[in-house]
Amino acid sequence: MRTIKDSITSLNCETILECFYGINDSDAQIYRLLIKRNLKIEEISQILGRGENSVYKSLQKLLIAGLVVREKKVLPGGGYYYTYRSVSPGKLAEEMRRIMKEWCEKVAFTINEFEEKFGGD
Repeated sequence: MRTIKDSITSLNCETILECFYGINDSDAQIYRLLIKRNLKIEEISQILGRGENSVYKSLQKLLIAGLVVREKKVLPGGGYYYTYRSVSPGKLAEEMRRIMKEWCEKVAFTINEFEEKFGGD
């Protein structure tokens, strides 16, 4: 587990998704790719030069985290396929601000509890 001090020094717009949602750089790369357009797993795999199984695993993490949406497309002759798209960065920024506010309130409360329980100077 990284400390808060460590996180502050390495935090930037490229690492913030890792901080808030626990995804890795490969997952974040897919999120950023899907901001511009909806893509199928095969297309993501080709663009990034990664195996479809690896892309699928990243997409599952992104779906669970709420960073990506999957849409079912029905083919005219029967059958279907899925495309994936990112949740808008603006919507995520709004959610991260809400999470951060709740976290700061919880940390402040816990620091006060710590001081009460173990005493101050």
